Amino acid sequence: MKNTKLLTEGAMLLAVYSVLLLLTLYIPLLGTVLSFLLPIPFILFTVKYKVKQSLLFIVIAFILSGLLGSVLGIIHTIMFGVTGILLGEMINRGRSGIELFLGSCLSYLFSIVLMYVTVILVLQIDVIDMLRESSRESFAMAESIMRATGGEVNTEVISQLEESIEMMQYLIPSLFVFIAMFLAFVTVVAIKPVLVRLQVKMNPFPPFREIHFPKSILWYYLLILIMSFVEFEKGTFGYTAFLNFFFILQLFMVIQGLSFIYYFCHQKRISKAVPIVLTVLSPFLLYIIRILGIIDLGFQLRSRISEKK
Repeated sequence: MKNTKLLTEGAMLLAVYSVLLLLTLYIPLLGTVLSFLLPIPFILFTVKYKVKQSLLFIVIAFILSGLLGSVLGIIHTIMFGVTGILLGEMINRGRSGIELFLGSCLSYLFSIVLMYVTVILVLQIDVIDMLRESSRESFAMAESIMRATGGEVNTEVISQLEESIEMMQYLIPSLFVFIAMFLAFVTVVAIKPVLVRLQVKMNPFPPFREIHFPKSILWYYLLILIMSFVEFEKGTFGYTAFLNFFFILQLFMVIQGLSFIYYFCHQKRISKAVPIVLTVLSPFLLYIIRILGIIDLGFQLRSRISEKK
């Protein structure tokens, strides 16, 4: 009886996953939104049954995704299936919202690295070389069009763009971390209302305004700033490590700064539209937001605001 129930519920969840996967793969805009719901069938199955049964569940989903969406479907199942099983097990153990975020972040990071290595070793495709070549072709085409139409070619801007593309190969670890953090955050936020509706108890992710990094992050950041005066040879391990730590720590400072803005607006009862607009404009305000994050960490601005209130 128990096995029959397991098979029935498993088949239903696999059917739901198949529909979500098809919508994700073949309906561009809607699919992007629905992709963050793909872990839900795996979460529900893992919450109700053990991880051992969940592994069989993901194997069947893996086969189905290959039939429905070929390679792209398999990639989605690896990424969102593993994350769903991990989240389901962590929900069973009553982990906090931050722990759920960190767990899903590590799961996504593992999946991204696995896919990257597979593409290089199995398909013999260097993604960075492809991006570099396509970018150079685009620059060359844009330059030729501008010259043909009598426009002025800004060689300095083009050379800066080429340097940025060249630097991307050294920032791959940071880009992977950034993508994993983004996917994890959106996933944890997106699945919460659905799981509540399905009566699955899940500890909430804390409001963005309450995100506060340890003060030790500031010392690491200052250390990296000091190290920026040291000349590392391009292409060496030290150069790559420095660039990635610098990028990630700057990202932390920006998150800290944005979190402070949300906290300040909440404490002063300023309209929620203000921090949202500032978030949208953050690419143009990165320097100011980063400075805010540094000051907040170093001088505990939030506690000062709370005391005044």
